[in-house]
Amino acid sequence: MSSGTLKSLSDNELEECCTKFAETFSLDGSSDVDVYDLISELKIMRFTLPNGVMSAMEIFGHVREFDCYPNISIAYRILFTVPVTVASAERSFSKLKLLKNYLRSTM
Repeated sequence: MSSGTLKSLSDNELEECCTKFAETFSLDGSSDVDVYDLISELKIMRFTLPNGVMSAMEIFGHVREFDCYPNISIAYRILFTVPVTVASAERSFSKLKLLKNYLRSTM
């Protein structure tokens, strides 16, 4: 989440996003991040971020530099380790293409 997005969210939208994050990345009802602490940390961090647009990686560096937002740090580490795409589907399509070529050549 960039700084522009974070600053533009209302308190209700921020709470919904944090709740959805906790539900998505919880395992058996336990989560690495306390939702209510995450919400309060994000509300405070909105006012402490420098002016200007910052990327998610720059915000993570800012959070690690001050070391006073543990839940935000954990949330960013979780989000940075989640893969953006799933390459297994792409691999299966390429294997299908090879298989079709082999079958066509043996007919």
